[in-house]
Amino acid sequence: MKRLLMVLAAACFSAGAIADETIGDPETWYRMDYGPLWASEPEENIDQMLGFYADTVETHSADGQITRSDKHTWLREPMQEWLADGWLSSELQDLEMDRINATTASFKASWLDRYEDSYEELACGWYLADYRSGAWQFTAYADIDCEAHGFSDE
Repeated sequence: MKRLLMVLAAACFSAGAIADETIGDPETWYRMDYGPLWASEPEENIDQMLGFYADTVETHSADGQITRSDKHTWLREPMQEWLADGWLSSELQDLEMDRINATTASFKASWLDRYEDSYEELACGWYLADYRSGAWQFTAYADIDCEAHGFSDE
C-alpha cells in the first residue's frame, strides 16, 4: 500500500510539472506573438488579434465602471474609429508582466501609436490574461496613465 501511495504521489507531481511545461510563457506570448500584430497594417491582422481575447472582455474604466463586451465589439468597432482618426499602427515600447499563478498573468504595457502626418502618441494599458483551452487569452483591460505607471516616451 505504501508503494502505491508513493507511485500516486509521484504521478501527481509529474502531471503538475508536465502541465506547467505545456503552458507557454505569457511574456513571450505577449511580446513575440501579440505585439507584432499591431506594428504593421494592424487592420489586416484583426482576425488574428481576436484569437488573443476571451469571448468576453471586461473593461475597467477610470471612474470605476466595469463593462463587458464580446471581443468583436470590443476590438473591431474601436479599430475602425482609430483608423478613421488617422491611426496607422502601434509599436510595443515597454512591458511589465506579473505571473500571478500558473494560469493567470497581468501586464502593463506602453505602446507608441503612430498616426498620419508623422504624429506619435504614447498610450498605456493594463491587461489580465488567463490560460484557457490551451492558450493565453486576455480577459480584462484598463487604460492607465503612462507617467503614473513609470512609462514615458523618452
